[in-house]
Amino acid sequence: MGAGPDETITSDDSLSKPEPKLRRMPYSEVQYRHIADPFIREEVFRRADWLLRDAYGMFALPPPALPDAGGGNWAIALVLLCVMDGISYHVYPTRANSPKQEQRFKLLFNEKLYWGPVSKGWYRKQDAGAVLYTEFRNPLVHELAADKPARARPSTYLESAVGKWGPVTMRDIEAIDSMRTWSDDWPTLATTEHNGGRRLELSCAALYWSVKHMANSLAADANVIASAVASRAGAKRQTSIGGWWSALWSRLRG
Repeated sequence: MGAGPDETITSDDSLSKPEPKLRRMPYSEVQYRHIADPFIREEVFRRADWLLRDAYGMFALPPPALPDAGGGNWAIALVLLCVMDGISYHVYPTRANSPKQEQRFKLLFNEKLYWGPVSKGWYRKQDAGAVLYTEFRNPLVHELAADKPARARPSTYLESAVGKWGPVTMRDIEAIDSMRTWSDDWPTLATTEHNGGRRLELSCAALYWSVKHMANSLAADANVIASAVASRAGAKRQTSIGGWWSALWSRLRG
């Protein structure tokens, strides 16, 4: 029977549904624009967002056109640890409240960065902060990532390593960037087997999520922001008073 005026003849192929297109999820900005203080808003969180956006882009390395290029693992780790450094200086706990850099870094890590349980493979949090600072942050900044064992690392362990994904099975930075909660099955720092020994491995993907989550949480905490603003104002007053006394003493001696 032929087709009527309002009918069409279809084949089995035409009945098959097209493959769904993957929905692209672009980088989501740190939510900081509501912060009233211009320094904390523009000079701290806006710049932290720039660096996080750079780290996000480096997960696409190496580009297909340059297969021999590096994967950016160390560069991602350095950027993320520097974001932590900056936040510890200006936002929490701040330089005014914690003058020593290592102490600030560890306080921020211990009190604000998401960390999972040892039972899920996460390295002990009381030791992990020292490892991040001594074995990753300092050598990357000052010594070309030289092996600098932390006291918190077992003496029998091999040199610690940085992996782009590590245990994270969702190897899609766009999807990770949009996650509201983290899976404890994906440790940020964990013990892994390597060349017949054991070592600590840092997952860039897990650290990226936790640092960005921390930045968003701090930016949304009105008490933290108010304290950061007050700490900066107090530090500026002390600097001003110190400068005044220095100038006066110079005049008296002259």
